[in-house]
Amino acid sequence: MKKSSNLVKRSLPMIIASYYLARCGERTSNGSAGPPAALGVATWNAAYDVFYDAMGDGRTPLQFRRSMKNARDTFDILFDNGRIGWIDEDGRQPSLSDSRFRQVHEQWKDRSNKELETFVLDPINNIPMPGSIDAASQKVRTEGGKRVFISVKRERDPMLRKDALAIHGYDCMACGFNFEEHYGEIGKNFIEVHHVVPLANAGETETNPETDLVVLCANCHRMVHRRRDICLSMQEIREHIRR
Repeated sequence: MKKSSNLVKRSLPMIIASYYLARCGERTSNGSAGPPAALGVATWNAAYDVFYDAMGDGRTPLQFRRSMKNARDTFDILFDNGRIGWIDEDGRQPSLSDSRFRQVHEQWKDRSNKELETFVLDPINNIPMPGSIDAASQKVRTEGGKRVFISVKRERDPMLRKDALAIHGYDCMACGFNFEEHYGEIGKNFIEVHHVVPLANAGETETNPETDLVVLCANCHRMVHRRRDICLSMQEIREHIRR
């Protein structure tokens, strides 16, 4: 079968992430092989979706899922993870034929699962490691094009935001940062409002602006949502702050 000319070559970060999925998957209660626990998801499709924004490279979500599953399956030969992965017509698992797949395994085989997980899940590290990719494979990429997205967005009541600001004020409830104190007039009456329980989890619900909403500076707000599918509590984010 002729390969599509629109096939997107997997990036090195995507291959490393696929290696992580194959190597660090968890056995579920029924004995099947599930995604790594650190991803906080129960299905493989949800696990692939964790990496889509950073590694999609123009693929549709379905194309990305298929490509990452195929890459994960390729690495299954290396691990006793409950999956067979790719097999040939005789039922045998083939060797790693792609040099980049072999390269990733050689680079990570003697390093701990924790180190691999930290590298893969830290957005800052979703780039090739120094010396891991040659200059010939680097290329200029185009940005700034227009794309149309159809998505579902949870409704937010602007009056609840107004009430939360009246109740909590404009000092970050995690670190105490005040925009007006640091930026003067331009920072006056500026702060972000955060749902203690994200609407994506709560769904349609009654919201009390005093107990269900808090005010956070932009930095703390980003840190609260740093990991996909995990929302830190106020106590947890405060414990992470280094004074």
